[in-house]
Amino acid sequence: MPVTTRRVRRALLSATLAAAVASAVAAPAWAASPGDEGSSTTPTSTGAVSPGSGPLSVSVLMPVIVPPTTTGLIPADDLERYTDDFGLLTRQLDAVIGTPATIGVDPMILVSIRVLGTSAPESALQWLQRLESVPNEVFTLAYADADIISAVRTSTLADVTPSGFDFALDPGDFVPAETPEPTEPTDEPSDEPSDGTTPAANDPSSTPTPSDDPGADQNTDADGNPIYPTTEQLLAWTSTLPSIAWPGDEMVAARDLDALADAGYADVVVTSSAVGDPDAPLVTLDGIDGIVVDGAISQLLRTAADTLTLADRTDALTELQSALASARRASPGRGIVLSLAREWPYATSSLPEALAAIESSDDAQLVPLADILDTTAVSATLQDSSDDSDREAVFTELASDADAETTFSSVLSDPSALLDPRRLERIALYSVGWSANDEEWADAVAEFRDRSADIVSSVRIEQGSDVLQLARSSGFRVSVSNSLDLPVTVTVSIDPQGPLLQSDGPVDLTVEPGATATANFPVEAVANGEVLVLTAVSSPTGVPLDSGFARVTVRAEWENIGTALVIGFIALVFGGGIVRLVVVRRRAAAEGRTDD
Repeated sequence: MPVTTRRVRRALLSATLAAAVASAVAAPAWAASPGDEGSSTTPTSTGAVSPGSGPLSVSVLMPVIVPPTTTGLIPADDLERYTDDFGLLTRQLDAVIGTPATIGVDPMILVSIRVLGTSAPESALQWLQRLESVPNEVFTLAYADADIISAVRTSTLADVTPSGFDFALDPGDFVPAETPEPTEPTDEPSDEPSDGTTPAANDPSSTPTPSDDPGADQNTDADGNPIYPTTEQLLAWTSTLPSIAWPGDEMVAARDLDALADAGYADVVVTSSAVGDPDAPLVTLDGIDGIVVDGAISQLLRTAADTLTLADRTDALTELQSALASARRASPGRGIVLSLAREWPYATSSLPEALAAIESSDDAQLVPLADILDTTAVSATLQDSSDDSDREAVFTELASDADAETTFSSVLSDPSALLDPRRLERIALYSVGWSANDEEWADAVAEFRDRSADIVSSVRIEQGSDVLQLARSSGFRVSVSNSLDLPVTVTVSIDPQGPLLQSDGPVDLTVEPGATATANFPVEAVANGEVLVLTAVSSPTGVPLDSGFARVTVRAEWENIGTALVIGFIALVFGGGIVRLVVVRRRAAAEGRTDD
């Protein structure tokens, strides 16, 4: 195929940009290899944001997240896979560690590792330690990267905060390791240097004694029982940044701002189009500041970060650098905030090259988000966005289901054992990541709602057949089943719908998981006939759970008739025996006289 002049130019441009990218990756002090973050220094801007002159100051926001779950916790197997050498979470950190990029981390990742204690995969523990030591600015997203705007609009914002994790804590994972007993001195040759010095602290041959580790028992109380981390400790993250709300693209509207401010957010990430494309990266909204993401240039960055081939990367970086040059010409020295997307698959395979290309450009410099927050905010008005009424209707229905479960949970001695994991499952359905796959989200919602219906109907009266009561005083039984995996305590009552029967008051009954128990009621028949008996089961606080009717046929006189029959039968038997005995004796006496 003949080589055209256009193809020659493109080939030369590709080679030139590839060389420039390679040089840029090596040039910045923060662009070290993934394993070198321990020696990195905190990234700082090469110059403060100075509107009016100089290069653009570009701050990049990157979410560190995982695909949506239905449980609100990441299983250990998935954690191990995500944090191995080529795992999803490892690659995300590798892409930005030590750069001026700002990380928004999903706290579900932190909690999922911490609740496992000593049983957490080693790779996950190392990943968490690595995140805790990165020089990047890090703030936390909503739990499970929840769609906080839909939560605001359905008055469920408070519900997207976890209520507890005790159900996920295993005592065996929080027992401190046993301290090795000191070894008895022996006559074996000592490994200590002949000059009398002790082995170095990092010498693997040196064994610590109990006094070397004063914190060995920090996970136990005075009685030696394990001390579990609290919900606050599991969610804890220290950040130099204020509380930032980062909704999905094009989600937030003016009517949402008051609720976000009331929830404690100091800043909210908004798109430039939503505030009229201002030149300033920070704007003052109603009661809250807006961090303005440049939508057009962000899309160019996302495209460049997701490229896999050199040719595609070259084209994408060319467009990105061209856009930055245009922005500088229009407004020199201004600050710009760019954000990466939440779509899946989330690889960002070329993100390091894209960041390096920005840093090496004469038109832009990378700066931490704190530099943007230090700029002067300008006044702006946030435009309204369209409602997603169908999605919000689902969250309203989920809230109704959760209320029903809370009401039902009064049958439990510890309602949190049921409600805490269900809260996490519900929060997981708010994840912004579901927006990329409506069909899977609909299936997950249907599964949650089906489970909710099963929970609130899990305690039921086992309806029996009609009852025939033949005695004036008798017992009436009501069987109650429990399909939960938790024991329940209920109150069972009966109410005869007529004067034929009288019964005692309600009976408290404990039903073990997946079992059936029976409540016995003494009843007294007043007259004969048929009567309907209303049977009901409720929680100890009076919440109705189930009810039904049993038809009872009372034949109290049959007890007297039966008694008379029994007495007559006994009398007949005894009388017959006596008569037979008399007859036999008389016959024997008559035969004796005849013999005489």
